[in-house]
Amino acid sequence: MLCLLWLAIAAQANCAADWTVFAGTGSEDSPSADSPMPADQAAMRNVYGIEVTADAIFFSTVNDHSIWKCDHNGMSLVRYAGTGQAGYGGDGGPALKATFNKPHEIRADASGNLFVADTFNHCVRRIDGQTGVVTTIAGNGTAGFSGDGGPAVSAQFDQPHSIVLDGTGVLVADTRNHRLRRVDLATGNVQTIGGNGKRQLPTENADVANVSLFGPRSLAIDEDAIWLVLREGNSVWRIDRDTGKINRIAGTGKNGHDGDGADPLRATFRGPKGIAVDSQGNLLIVDTENHAMRYVDRTADEIRTLPVGSKMKRPHGTAVLSVDGRPDRFLVSDSENHRVLISPLP
Repeated sequence: MLCLLWLAIAAQANCAADWTVFAGTGSEDSPSADSPMPADQAAMRNVYGIEVTADAIFFSTVNDHSIWKCDHNGMSLVRYAGTGQAGYGGDGGPALKATFNKPHEIRADASGNLFVADTFNHCVRRIDGQTGVVTTIAGNGTAGFSGDGGPAVSAQFDQPHSIVLDGTGVLVADTRNHRLRRVDLATGNVQTIGGNGKRQLPTENADVANVSLFGPRSLAIDEDAIWLVLREGNSVWRIDRDTGKINRIAGTGKNGHDGDGADPLRATFRGPKGIAVDSQGNLLIVDTENHAMRYVDRTADEIRTLPVGSKMKRPHGTAVLSVDGRPDRFLVSDSENHRVLISPLP
């Protein structure tokens, strides 16, 4: 029965095996990987964000305020940015000497530059892929809401948790301001593109510019859509990149953990905080306070809880590992177990 369920969600994985540990020892007391070491032997102190590129996997850890870089096989992980201490310093210098404050989600562009939601510094920072130099591209370091229409570096954000790149700009989930904002990388200016600061769910099929966004926590993007997780809103929404219309894709907005095997719109979540899109256009959703991974099969229009097989503790980030034409494998940051899990081999 479980194998049929796994195949039905097109995860292409061997359901006889549990997900395994890809990175982290499960303990905060292990030695940190300041020199390259196998990922499953390194301390991953409350790992949150995950970003997969063509040749690497990046992780953010909030308890030691760092970014880590690993090969796809998990054989060599090393600290990439941050000193391990909380702070806000180092702009204009090397990433390993810069300080961050609970960095959450991370994204890389096609040139290898890494963008960091430096959440408790209320800003977005960029690590140059060639030089390793850190700069702040948005946020003045003080919590608040200001600056629309002007330079993003002078604007105020309030705990931005997630970012995605749309080709010419950075979209920012400005979480405590209940807004979605965009930084234009050519002009450096910032503008709100969705949300009015009200703690309410959006209106269905409305322009995103005219709706409220209740706790925007995580973003994903593909050619056609921006995918938005509303943590306080316990739901997942799709913003059409052509029309700007926003529509609910999963979750009723109420707390719970039900609805598996049926229409995602009738399902309930409890504080979802992560999202990714697989190679088939299906959605991975981290249902954080349910300690679960949910999967929305867009073709079948069904939602299921993935059989991870290992008890997770407040997972946050997720990503798809799909390289060299191989089937998708899924990664999830099992945050308070201080590790990253990976789905079974197909």
